[in-house]
Amino acid sequence: MSKTDETYQEFLTPSAEIERRIDLFQRFLREQGLDGALVCHPVDIYYFSGTAQNGYLWIPSEEDPVLWVQRSLERARRESPLREIHPYPGLQALGNRVAARKSARVGLEMDVLPTKDFLRLQERLGSAELEDATALIRRVRQTKSAFELGFMRKAAALHAEVFAEIPRMIRESRTELDLSARIEFALRCREHQGLLRLRRWNQDLYYGPVVSGTSACSPTPFDGPVGALGLYPALPQGAGRKELEPGEPILVDVVFGYNGYFVDKTRTFALGSLSDDWIEAHQLCQRIQDETVQRLKPGRPCNEVYAEAIAAFEDASPFWPHFMGCNDNKVYFLGHGVGLELDEWPVLAPGFKEPLHPGMTIAIEPKLFPPGRGGIGLENVYLVTEDGAEKITDYPDDLVIVE
Repeated sequence: MSKTDETYQEFLTPSAEIERRIDLFQRFLREQGLDGALVCHPVDIYYFSGTAQNGYLWIPSEEDPVLWVQRSLERARRESPLREIHPYPGLQALGNRVAARKSARVGLEMDVLPTKDFLRLQERLGSAELEDATALIRRVRQTKSAFELGFMRKAAALHAEVFAEIPRMIRESRTELDLSARIEFALRCREHQGLLRLRRWNQDLYYGPVVSGTSACSPTPFDGPVGALGLYPALPQGAGRKELEPGEPILVDVVFGYNGYFVDKTRTFALGSLSDDWIEAHQLCQRIQDETVQRLKPGRPCNEVYAEAIAAFEDASPFWPHFMGCNDNKVYFLGHGVGLELDEWPVLAPGFKEPLHPGMTIAIEPKLFPPGRGGIGLENVYLVTEDGAEKITDYPDDLVIVE
């Protein structure tokens, strides 16, 4: 075996890990009264099988799962520990298998399944009742194992190396795009996977925004607080042509992906100096983060953590009206789950009542965006433990002034 093959083997998901995930999911299926779930989404197929191939994964509530692969069967059998991996015979074979169980109730990922595919499945599955299994899948995935956390910690360590180089990059850059390109190069040189994944339909993200001054106040369609003018109307996000100016904040909010797993981090930099009110605004963001982190304890409902953190600071500063977005570009959450996707459960938001429990990984991102001035803030990923929260992302939270 070559050195390359040996290294590749280190990234494969162990059989015990796959079995643990499937066992938990099957328990949720039984509790929901579902006979099984047909998994179609690539990220979910990878999570439950250990291979990122095109196909369908049938997970019954009681029996062994079956992976039907369109391409590549050879690679799927090499990477996945599942016992039943077969070439894709068409949906009729799947329909026949499900039809063997009378009055079958089948779960689907209805949050991401295209209507055309749903209608095809509906036709092939005959009399089966099709129900949404999205919440069950997201509930399994929101708790990270030691195996998963290993990749997230590795991503965090490599991410920190890049952030340590950003002050030098700022000195060498003239525009946001110059700086972003340098950061992206450094990320890829440390084996950042490049591709970012979000579950929500109609949401794309490229590495993350690198914006300065008023660019951070530009409205975007992305469901996040950071604005960006971008390069073109066709892609209204990310770094643009704006020059980096002394005395204004430079917000770097970029993601690191390692073997599928992400960490998300934001820091604020500035050339030369920042005014006292900007420094005060950054200190407010730090206090909001610290107050929120203190509440990340098992059993606490996410909506209550959000409400308490907001209540502790609401109207406490002239910057407060500009919290989590500029004008109508606001978002109403304070933290989001991260893992194989950047918008996982849990979410620290008013409508998310799921209680926290050990193994959840949450990006906390308090930020402020006064109109006509720019954006400032920070973001870190935390692991919920039995004793509270552990910070995974490294690099000091302080505002960084680049001389």
